[in-house]
Amino acid sequence: MRKSLKAVVAAVVAAGAAVVGIAHAGTASAAAGCRVSYVVNSQWAGGFSADITITNLGDTVDGWTLRFAFPALDQQLAQTWNARWTQSGQQVSAASLDWNTTLDTDRSVRVGFIGRWSGSNPAPTSFTLNGVPCTGGILPSVTPSRTTSTPVADWPPIVTLLSPAAGAVYTTPDSIPLAATATVGGGHSITSVTFRVDGVTVAQGVRTTGDRYEAQWTPPAVAPGTSRTFVVSVSAGTSQSLPGGAPPVLITVATPAPGSANHPPAVALRNPTGQTFFLEPATVTLAADATDADAGDVINRAELYLGTTRIATTATNSGLHYLFPVSLAAATSYTFTVRVYDSNGGVGISNPLSLSVR
Repeated sequence: MRKSLKAVVAAVVAAGAAVVGIAHAGTASAAAGCRVSYVVNSQWAGGFSADITITNLGDTVDGWTLRFAFPALDQQLAQTWNARWTQSGQQVSAASLDWNTTLDTDRSVRVGFIGRWSGSNPAPTSFTLNGVPCTGGILPSVTPSRTTSTPVADWPPIVTLLSPAAGAVYTTPDSIPLAATATVGGGHSITSVTFRVDGVTVAQGVRTTGDRYEAQWTPPAVAPGTSRTFVVSVSAGTSQSLPGGAPPVLITVATPAPGSANHPPAVALRNPTGQTFFLEPATVTLAADATDADAGDVINRAELYLGTTRIATTATNSGLHYLFPVSLAAATSYTFTVRVYDSNGGVGISNPLSLSVR
């Protein structure tokens, strides 16, 4: 289930003794100082979205690199914007792009990313800009630096998926309402809102009121007495080059058997580490979480499938939590699903999970 959270962690730490060099002839060094705000906009199982605002408190810098370290080993970058991002172990850096390379005094630039986590998701506690600790202080300049005009900032759109809700259960043949809000700053406009299911486009949103976009999706028929889990996501295109999207959600579509009050179970498949690419050979443990809406109904079997081939049955079972260790030996792509069965004949089919090996 997605947990929405507005956690604002401001990293404000005093400038060190290093000096930021301004890249032009005749300048020995310049006043250096910075402030960083790290904001976790949303967090869900295995992922989160963060915005970072960098404010230059010293003289103009022409070309900048922000550096920090993730506190937890399992925190990883997944999707990034507004900077050239790299990660080595826990060390992360974000370098300026052509359009935001110049940062005048008291000017800010916003960068961000979608990340992955599994065990914990603590916020970084310290940042540096061009080697100077960002603590709100300023190191006096030796010689004045030149000034240049600040470029117009581009930002990715802010997209929020309103419907369906994470974990929602629908019954066929009803259609499912899709809704999202999408906004963008910097004088740009939203040009498209696209809804996808399991990575495939199913509808284009139509603007209704304000920043709200809506559509409908009719899920494919599932066999009577079964349910199927789908991954629903939304993204927005803009009049600039930076797209944006909202974290995906899992929903279940069920079809009860004729004349039966039994609800088929639901199951969601995930990789606890959040990774999708691996170096061969690799062993990965997949996790399947199952639920059943019928009181007293028991999920008595879980099966792991690679494509259409069943490769494991009822791995380690902890209540409604199943673990499947799998070996990825060849440099190719694998697509897994899990099926669970309840004691009254109901069957649940998970979302597909694709992993690639290099």
